[in-house]
Amino acid sequence: MKVISAKILDATHLELSEPIAVPPGATIEISIPDEREEAQEWQEAARAHFLDAYDEQDSLSDDL
Repeated sequence: MKVISAKILDATHLELSEPIAVPPGATIEISIPDEREEAQEWQEAARAHFLDAYDEQDSLSDDL
């Protein structure tokens, strides 16, 4: 699978950032996250990044 970006020209047309090697009339699939899904993905990534930086030795301050 290859990921490329596309500019939305209108509700039914995209301008691809680079050509794709498919014949005219071929069907492709695209994924467009909705706003809630995108926000949730950012929150999960931020949480994972925060927890990766957390060290058990820092838990001393948890009881204060």
